Amino acid sequence: DLIMLKVGRHIRPNQRYKMIIAREEGEVVIYSVSSRIAKLVDGFKERYDINIIGYDIPSDLQLEKLSREHRAGVHSVDVLFNSESSILLNEALPKQLVWNFIPESVAGDLESGEMNPLLIQRHSSRIVYYNTAVHPDGAPLDSLWDMTRDEWKGRVLLPSPLEDSLSANFIQTVLNNSDEMAAAYKREFGEEITFSEDVIEAVEENATLDSPTASMEWLYRFLNNEPVFQGSTTKIFKNVGDVTQEKPPIGITTFSKLRKNKEGVYSSGPAYDLDPAFGVTYPTALMIADMAPNPNAAKLLIRYMMEEGFSPWNEPGDYSARESVEAEQVKEFDLPSFEDLKLWPVDAEEIYYSKFSFLALYLELS
Repeated sequence: DLIMLKVGRHIRPNQRYKMIIAREEGEVVIYSVSSRIAKLVDGFKERYDINIIGYDIPSDLQLEKLSREHRAGVHSVDVLFNSESSILLNEALPKQLVWNFIPESVAGDLESGEMNPLLIQRHSSRIVYYNTAVHPDGAPLDSLWDMTRDEWKGRVLLPSPLEDSLSANFIQTVLNNSDEMAAAYKREFGEEITFSEDVIEAVEENATLDSPTASMEWLYRFLNNEPVFQGSTTKIFKNVGDVTQEKPPIGITTFSKLRKNKEGVYSSGPAYDLDPAFGVTYPTALMIADMAPNPNAAKLLIRYMMEEGFSPWNEPGDYSARESVEAEQVKEFDLPSFEDLKLWPVDAEEIYYSKFSFLALYLELS
């Protein structure tokens, strides 16, 4: 049983490693964006006699921690399981803080963009949810612009974009799709969009912005409609889906929270048909930390998480990057295929280079 290394600084490429070396290392340390990493500990230990030491850390904080430790000469982590593609692709990879590793056993089941520049384990999303118990005939809104209407004042839940990087990515992706938002405005209101004075002023005061856009106008109206910021994506899902409510809110939270539905308690569903999109999708990647103390166990864990160790993420709303696994998920969960969903992909480059401009605009419009 051999593990093949594809890229690495302290080990030559294409060198084969026997399982015995991974076992001798005895442990593997992973910074994980998902708390479900804990579900792999017993199975991995039983199969390989290697301990997984997992830390549940948000993606942006993982990279901050890794960078700080690296500068201090501390090399304590082996694997990163991370969704913050903008920082990964524009900082961590170019600075060689992380390395890509592609297990040969799964390479034939992935598209090239899911292997390079980093190995994608699954496609995650932040989407709009509504209460299906109160609205059994479908979503009570059909456009992102509905969130700016009086009926949803104080009734849209999401994590604060100032505290949650994926929530910021959601808003930034809306801003990056202004033409579609302008067209959706016309479909919703039957006229061309006009801009509020505050939006025009905010643009004039921001040297990096040229002119107002439909998405900026949406953000301004959305923030003025008093959305409710909540830190926990699970609480948002439950607050939307609580079946005891007469007038439930809608919420922007993680697609895979669908697994939290419970008959007679929580009943939330994705607003699939929202115009122009019902959410934003982003890749969750696996990679080896530079100077990983347990590189063989790291490669073994990555392969495991792409194969049978994918099981904790084999849930509705988490789409496996592996084509064969995704096909099984679509059948099992009775969901649309990933490519058929009306989701905008995050643009890692755009999000990275416009982050400060976005924050300035956000604060100005708040």
